[in-house]
Amino acid sequence: MEPAAAPAAQPAVETVSDDEGDAFAPQSVSAASAPPPAPAPTEYVDPFAAEGLLDALSDQPLTSLPSLAAPSQRFEYNGVAMAPAVITTAQFGQQWGGCKAQSPVEVNSSKVSTLDAFMDVCSNVGLHKVESITATNEGICAGMIGGTHVVLIHGKVSPGSKVNVTVKSTDPGVTGPLAMYLQTMLR
Repeated sequence: MEPAAAPAAQPAVETVSDDEGDAFAPQSVSAASAPPPAPAPTEYVDPFAAEGLLDALSDQPLTSLPSLAAPSQRFEYNGVAMAPAVITTAQFGQQWGGCKAQSPVEVNSSKVSTLDAFMDVCSNVGLHKVESITATNEGICAGMIGGTHVVLIHGKVSPGSKVNVTVKSTDPGVTGPLAMYLQTMLR
Protein backbone atom coordinates (compact mmCIF):
# COMPACT_ATOMS: atom_id res chain seq x y z
CA MET A 1 0.00 0.00 0.00
CA GLU A 2 1.06 3.38 -0.81
CA PRO A 3 1.15 6.17 1.61
CA ALA A 4 -1.86 8.51 1.51
CA ALA A 5 -1.51 11.51 -0.72
CA ALA A 6 -1.44 14.86 0.81
CA PRO A 7 -4.72 16.70 0.49
CA ALA A 8 -4.89 19.04 -2.52
CA ALA A 9 -4.42 22.66 -1.74
CA GLN A 10 -7.64 24.59 -1.70
CA PRO A 11 -7.75 27.91 -3.49
CA ALA A 12 -7.75 30.85 -1.16
CA VAL A 13 -11.06 32.65 -0.91
CA GLU A 14 -11.00 36.29 0.00
CA THR A 15 -13.86 37.61 2.02
CA VAL A 16 -15.01 41.10 2.95
CA SER A 17 -16.09 41.72 6.42
CA ASP A 18 -18.50 44.36 7.58
CA ASP A 19 -15.64 45.91 9.48
CA GLU A 20 -13.84 46.97 6.29
CA GLY A 21 -16.68 49.25 5.16
CA ASP A 22 -18.30 49.51 1.79
CA ALA A 23 -15.78 50.10 -1.00
CA PHE A 24 -18.48 51.87 -3.05
CA ALA A 25 -19.72 54.17 -0.31
CA PRO A 26 -18.88 57.87 -0.63
CA GLN A 27 -15.76 58.77 1.18
CA SER A 28 -15.26 62.02 2.97
CA VAL A 29 -12.66 64.21 1.36
CA SER A 30 -10.21 65.98 3.50
CA ALA A 31 -9.13 69.49 2.68
CA ALA A 32 -5.69 68.19 1.80
CA SER A 33 -7.02 65.96 -1.00
CA ALA A 34 -9.59 68.45 -2.47
CA PRO A 35 -9.02 69.48 -6.08
CA PRO A 36 -7.28 72.80 -6.56
CA PRO A 37 -9.53 75.81 -7.20
CA ALA A 38 -10.25 76.69 -10.82
CA PRO A 39 -7.95 79.33 -12.25
CA ALA A 40 -9.32 82.85 -12.56
CA PRO A 41 -10.97 83.49 -15.95
CA THR A 42 -8.64 85.02 -18.46
CA GLU A 43 -9.42 87.42 -21.29
CA TYR A 44 -10.62 85.74 -24.50
CA VAL A 45 -7.98 85.50 -27.18
CA ASP A 46 -9.11 85.02 -30.78
CA PRO A 47 -6.88 82.22 -32.15
CA PHE A 48 -7.22 83.53 -35.72
CA ALA A 49 -6.18 87.04 -34.71
CA ALA A 50 -3.37 85.68 -32.51
CA GLU A 51 -1.92 83.87 -35.52
CA GLY A 52 -2.27 86.92 -37.78
CA LEU A 53 -4.86 85.26 -40.01
CA LEU A 54 -7.31 88.17 -40.03
CA ASP A 55 -5.05 90.74 -41.71
CA ALA A 56 -6.74 94.11 -41.18
CA LEU A 57 -10.16 92.71 -40.21
CA SER A 58 -11.61 93.67 -36.88
CA ASP A 59 -14.74 92.98 -34.90
CA GLN A 60 -16.82 96.12 -35.42
CA PRO A 61 -20.47 96.83 -36.24
CA LEU A 62 -21.34 96.98 -39.94
CA THR A 63 -22.42 100.60 -40.17
CA SER A 64 -21.56 100.85 -43.86
CA LEU A 65 -24.51 98.71 -44.99
CA PRO A 66 -27.54 101.00 -45.15
CA SER A 67 -29.58 98.38 -47.04
CA LEU A 68 -29.79 96.37 -43.80
CA ALA A 69 -31.64 99.21 -42.11
CA ALA A 70 -34.17 99.61 -44.93
CA PRO A 71 -34.95 96.38 -46.78
CA SER A 72 -35.31 96.55 -50.54
CA GLN A 73 -38.80 96.74 -52.00
CA ARG A 74 -37.64 95.00 -55.18
CA PHE A 75 -39.88 92.10 -56.19
CA GLU A 76 -38.26 88.65 -56.23
CA TYR A 77 -39.52 85.49 -57.88
CA ASN A 78 -37.86 82.17 -56.97
CA GLY A 79 -34.98 84.11 -55.43
CA VAL A 80 -34.35 86.19 -58.57
CA ALA A 81 -34.87 89.95 -58.26
CA MET A 82 -36.85 91.95 -60.78
CA ALA A 83 -34.63 93.91 -63.14
CA PRO A 84 -35.81 96.96 -65.11
CA ALA A 85 -36.34 96.31 -68.83
CA VAL A 86 -35.40 99.53 -70.58
CA ILE A 87 -37.73 99.53 -73.60
CA THR A 88 -39.73 102.09 -75.56
CA THR A 89 -43.50 102.50 -75.68
CA ALA A 90 -43.54 100.90 -79.16
CA GLN A 91 -41.60 97.85 -77.86
CA PHE A 92 -43.99 97.64 -74.90
CA GLY A 93 -46.95 97.52 -77.32
CA GLN A 94 -45.28 94.83 -79.44
CA GLN A 95 -44.65 92.61 -76.42
CA TRP A 96 -48.04 93.17 -74.74
CA GLY A 97 -49.84 90.62 -76.94
CA GLY A 98 -47.07 88.01 -76.48
CA CYS A 99 -47.48 88.01 -72.69
CA LYS A 100 -50.31 85.51 -72.30
CA ALA A 101 -50.31 85.28 -68.49
CA GLN A 102 -52.33 88.09 -66.92
CA SER A 103 -53.45 89.15 -63.43
CA PRO A 104 -55.58 92.22 -62.74
CA VAL A 105 -55.43 94.19 -59.49
CA GLU A 106 -57.81 96.86 -58.18
CA VAL A 107 -56.78 98.73 -55.03
CA ASN A 108 -58.22 101.63 -53.06
CA SER A 109 -54.80 102.99 -52.15
CA SER A 110 -53.84 105.03 -49.12
CA LYS A 111 -50.33 105.55 -50.52
CA VAL A 112 -50.99 106.36 -54.18
CA SER A 113 -53.22 109.21 -55.28
CA THR A 114 -51.24 110.41 -58.31
CA LEU A 115 -49.77 108.85 -61.42
CA ASP A 116 -46.26 109.89 -60.32
CA ALA A 117 -46.71 108.06 -57.01
CA PHE A 118 -47.85 104.93 -58.88
CA MET A 119 -44.84 105.09 -61.19
CA ASP A 120 -42.52 105.51 -58.17
CA VAL A 121 -43.97 102.36 -56.56
CA CYS A 122 -43.37 100.47 -59.81
CA SER A 123 -39.78 101.76 -59.94
CA ASN A 124 -39.16 100.67 -56.32
CA VAL A 125 -40.46 97.18 -57.18
CA GLY A 126 -37.77 96.95 -59.87
CA LEU A 127 -39.65 97.99 -63.01
CA HIS A 128 -38.55 100.52 -65.64
CA LYS A 129 -40.89 103.50 -66.09
CA VAL A 130 -41.66 103.25 -69.81
CA GLU A 131 -44.21 106.06 -70.12
CA SER A 132 -46.54 108.23 -68.03
CA ILE A 133 -49.65 109.38 -69.88
CA THR A 134 -50.83 112.31 -67.75
CA ALA A 135 -53.90 113.08 -69.91
CA THR A 136 -55.50 109.76 -68.89
CA ASN A 137 -53.57 109.10 -65.60
CA GLU A 138 -52.12 105.87 -67.05
CA GLY A 139 -48.61 104.51 -66.80
CA ILE A 140 -46.72 101.58 -68.29
CA CYS A 141 -43.66 99.84 -66.87
CA ALA A 142 -41.47 96.89 -67.88
CA GLY A 143 -39.19 94.42 -66.14
CA MET A 144 -37.40 91.10 -66.50
CA ILE A 145 -37.08 88.11 -64.21
CA GLY A 146 -33.94 86.07 -64.71
CA GLY A 147 -33.19 87.71 -68.06
CA THR A 148 -35.79 85.59 -69.87
CA HIS A 149 -39.25 86.33 -68.46
CA VAL A 150 -40.81 89.60 -69.61
CA VAL A 151 -43.03 91.48 -67.14
CA LEU A 152 -45.30 94.33 -68.33
CA ILE A 153 -47.45 96.55 -66.13
CA HIS A 154 -50.27 98.90 -67.12
CA GLY A 155 -51.78 101.04 -64.38
CA LYS A 156 -54.46 103.69 -64.15
CA VAL A 157 -54.97 105.99 -61.17
CA SER A 158 -58.57 107.21 -60.77
CA PRO A 159 -60.01 109.91 -58.50
CA GLY A 160 -60.40 108.73 -54.92
CA SER A 161 -57.03 106.91 -55.05
CA LYS A 162 -58.44 103.92 -56.91
CA VAL A 163 -55.63 102.13 -58.78
CA ASN A 164 -56.29 99.53 -61.49
CA VAL A 165 -53.27 97.49 -62.55
CA THR A 166 -52.85 94.78 -65.16
CA VAL A 167 -49.80 92.54 -64.72
CA LYS A 168 -48.73 90.53 -67.77
CA SER A 169 -45.80 88.16 -68.20
CA THR A 170 -44.37 85.44 -70.40
CA ASP A 171 -44.18 83.26 -67.25
CA PRO A 172 -47.61 82.34 -65.82
CA GLY A 173 -46.05 81.77 -62.40
CA VAL A 174 -44.93 85.40 -62.11
CA THR A 175 -48.18 87.32 -62.67
CA GLY A 176 -50.12 86.21 -59.57
CA PRO A 177 -47.34 86.77 -57.02
CA LEU A 178 -46.37 90.10 -58.60
CA ALA A 179 -50.01 91.26 -58.64
CA MET A 180 -50.33 90.42 -54.92
CA TYR A 181 -47.02 92.15 -54.18
CA LEU A 182 -48.12 95.29 -56.03
CA GLN A 183 -51.45 95.21 -54.20
CA THR A 184 -49.55 95.17 -50.88
CA MET A 185 -47.22 97.97 -51.97
CA LEU A 186 -50.14 100.14 -53.12
CA ARG A 187 -52.31 99.79 -50.00
